[in-house]
Formats: sequence, C-alpha cells, structure tokens
Amino acid sequence: MARWPAPGATLTHVPANVPEGFARRRVYLDAGHGAEGNTGNRSVTCEDEEVFTLRVAQDLARRLVATGHFEVRISREPGQRVPYTSRLADAERWGAHVFVSLHSDSRGTSQPWAPAEGHSCNRQDTTPGFSVLWSEDAPAPLQGRRAELARALARNLSRGGFLHYDGVDYVGLYATDTAQPGVFVSREPSHRQIFVLRKPTMPSVIVETHHALDFEEAARWREERTLEVFATAMTQGLVEAFAPPPPPRVSTQQP
Repeated sequence: MARWPAPGATLTHVPANVPEGFARRRVYLDAGHGAEGNTGNRSVTCEDEEVFTLRVAQDLARRLVATGHFEVRISREPGQRVPYTSRLADAERWGAHVFVSLHSDSRGTSQPWAPAEGHSCNRQDTTPGFSVLWSEDAPAPLQGRRAELARALARNLSRGGFLHYDGVDYVGLYATDTAQPGVFVSREPSHRQIFVLRKPTMPSVIVETHHALDFEEAARWREERTLEVFATAMTQGLVEAFAPPPPPRVSTQQP
C-alpha cells in the first residue's frame, strides 16, 4: 500500500462524532505569516507560505462553520499585513476558545531547482509529514489544555492517513511529545520562543500541515480530498480537545 504523500496513498474521511449538547465554540484561525516583511517560506513550486496558509485557512473555516458547531474568525484577509500582536488582541476581544495557527514547514538541506521555466526555488523530498507544536511556557491549567489540543489534532490527522513528521530536524529546537507522534514541545530559550505559542491566554498550537519543499506532498495539498480530510480531522480534534471521550469501561466480571 502506498504511503502518504505518494500519489496512490489514500486518505480516510471519518465524519466527526460530536457529542450531544456540545456547545458552539469559537476558533481563531491564524493564517500564518502575512505580517510586514514576513511572507514565510517559499515552496517547491515557488508559492509563498502566506498565500498557502490563507488559502487553507479560508477552506477550513468554511468547513468548520458548516458543521454548525463552530464560529470561526481568520486572522487576515487577502492583501492585509497584520502584526501578530494585533491577531492575538483580536482573538482575545472576540472571546476565542482556541488559537490555531496554520503553517507549512521547510526542513533539512534543500537544493535549488526550477519547477517551470523562469522560476527557481528549493526542493527537499526526504522529510514529509505534519507536525503540531505547543509551548510549555504557561501555568499548569493552560499548559495542559495546550497539550490536549495539540495531541487531539495530531491523533486525528494520523487517523485520516496523514503522515506525521519524525522530528529529525527539530533536535535542539523542539522536544518530542512522547504522548502522541507528530507533536512537539517548544522549550526554546525565551528570546527564541514563538509568540503565538507562548502569549495566547487560550489554548494555542501551530499546525505545520506539511513539508513545503517536498514535491509530492506539496502536490497532494492542491487536492480537494486532502482539504476535505484535513478539515474533518481538525474538526474531530477540536471536538475531542473540548469534550474528551470518556475512558473505556473496565469490566468487573471475574474470569
């Protein structure tokens, strides 16, 4: 069987299981980058990260709202240059329950290549996969909620068939979260810690959707099916973060 992101690898659409009485939640979707002088990475097809994240945020927002269980606000509109401090202030004023920042990753040692005549960008096809980041820099209750959110999202992305990143290039930057593959913990020195992981007073994570320099993976993120399964996985992850499933019942019968 083909493995993500190979062209033949299939993703599994599992409809979200929303428990009865689930309260509508407010999700602040941060389309990563798009601030002044901050366009993010440049993909294997020469797409700026800020363009990719806005496109995916708009699609995910539409699908989350369509469930009837979420209200969504996106951090910026096309053409806007919005500082991260303004995004957080907006999320707090709005009363967001979670802050989810969408990104694509750029890993390893890449090589220049030309996807089309007159274009030059970088390529590196050996480290595909998603990752979800959270920060320990918070009081215990918030720290725990960040961890729950990150693990629930990663768990459901894996269930959908997305490959989790093994973290080989994160050594010295992030610690591996041993509770869930694909989750990493920010323990950087304070001057290098990431604003959207440290500062929000609501649970916050970064979702690195894929490795932008991997040709096959970047191509898969142009597919409607990828966006569909990503949205259902994110939906179920958010539901589980807000309403964790009950522990399995333990039988009291004697053998």
